[in-house]
Amino acid sequence: MKPRHIHYDVVIVGAGLAGCATAQALALADSERRRRILIIDRHPGVHPRFSGEWIHPRGAQILDELGFYPALQAAGAMDVDGFAVFEDADSPWVDLAYSTVTGERPHGMAVHHKVLVRTLRRTIAELGRVELCEGWTVVELRRDSAGKFNGILLESNDGNTVELACDLIVAADGKGSTVRKLAGITGERETLGFTAGVEVLDATLPAPGYAHVMLGAWGPILVYPILRRADGRTSVRVTFDMPRELPAKGEGIKQYLLRAFVPFLPAPLAEQVASAIVRHKGPLEMAPTVNLPAPEAMLPGLVLVGDAGGCSHPITASGMTMGLRDAQTLGLEGARRMDAPTGEPWLDAASLRRYKAEHDRYVPTRQALADAIYEAFRGGTTGSRAIRRALFDYWNSGPTARRRSMALLSCAEGRPSVFISEYLRASRFAIGASLIPKYAASYPVGDRLRQARGALQLAQDKLGIVATVMWAQVRPSWDVARSAATREAWRERWNRISSRLSGPAPQRSAAAPPTPPLPS
Repeated sequence: MKPRHIHYDVVIVGAGLAGCATAQALALADSERRRRILIIDRHPGVHPRFSGEWIHPRGAQILDELGFYPALQAAGAMDVDGFAVFEDADSPWVDLAYSTVTGERPHGMAVHHKVLVRTLRRTIAELGRVELCEGWTVVELRRDSAGKFNGILLESNDGNTVELACDLIVAADGKGSTVRKLAGITGERETLGFTAGVEVLDATLPAPGYAHVMLGAWGPILVYPILRRADGRTSVRVTFDMPRELPAKGEGIKQYLLRAFVPFLPAPLAEQVASAIVRHKGPLEMAPTVNLPAPEAMLPGLVLVGDAGGCSHPITASGMTMGLRDAQTLGLEGARRMDAPTGEPWLDAASLRRYKAEHDRYVPTRQALADAIYEAFRGGTTGSRAIRRALFDYWNSGPTARRRSMALLSCAEGRPSVFISEYLRASRFAIGASLIPKYAASYPVGDRLRQARGALQLAQDKLGIVATVMWAQVRPSWDVARSAATREAWRERWNRISSRLSGPAPQRSAAAPPTPPLPS
């Protein structure tokens, strides 16, 4: 299908979760139907590669507000209850339940990615307020004489081209965003490794309705339900976190997983997963695991949403929820400018600055959390293993600790100060536990000191992330308001947080991060 018009208020590139949610949010904001919204995607149907399938309660709430929830449930999406984390196959699991987080929905949502995308696209088409064109790729962006993006050149899968004018381009085309590259927005994208996935029917889960995080192998194993099928059976996704330098290729990957990962699953789940791997015809589904520190999320006439605007290791399953928050923020800006006069952009420069300010607050916190959690769960160094052990001890210390962590993991808590205090609390716990372990007789003094030094070094190494997260919280407000009163309020807030971080600790702790420069 070819675009019907030559000018659009908004052109959204990418019809996955973030793109469809953005289109729906803007369509609902345009209650008088004055605006033209186009969403394009190069894939007719859905992308062939498997992708995110777990949505936290905050994201599920946004899906509900956008009108997607009933259709997704009818298609087989499942309500989910939280995370069950296993230090090893034989240990009791830690219950990180959504229901413990105050003020949030008690359930998230899990859904097969292809079912998700098909359902979102169908819902948008049925609403009739957004024009959806599949099978088109962006090849060039256009700018006006002032440098503002004001147009886009598209090419269809059969070689036809069309040029469109628009007031806003939304890049929702994922971690490898073509729009981001064409716009000249640079980013330090790093491939961390690969994720292999397999589906298991009616797997025996220790905690039905939970995402299971199994540790002990080279990398974490995630096991979670993704679909309630029409025949009443349940599809369960199992993913394996593998290194960047794969030890095998092709069919050899299956043998590698059977040998190096499956033994770390509890019975009878291990046998069921092994059987599914052996029976799987052809190569397993695989996707690169990418870290992309948040690039510039806004240029005049262009914004990035979802993974195009920054992504991290999927261990915290926050990517889809963050994409939905981006969509919600743009929808709110559209509603704010609902009555914008004809001849003015619907989302003007001030709207885009406010979007960027909000995006820049929560994305760095999410990325720092994913980095810290993955390093601890991966357990690749003495220090990270000490912090992982301390993290389980901390969670087992009581419901308050689990509730605090779950608020961060589920994206309900976005304040960087809370992330920092939780991370440093775990780090201090690790240092103390290394020096005075529960079973001191079985830990030689040299081993205790080595663990303590490793945990301390890891905490110190993370101070750069801590400072970045804090500055990400402070900086956006300077882009929106630069009054002397605002500067003074932020300075006082920073001083309070800095003094809290550098206060006395049970054991030696890392120094507080340096105060970031305050704009004049």
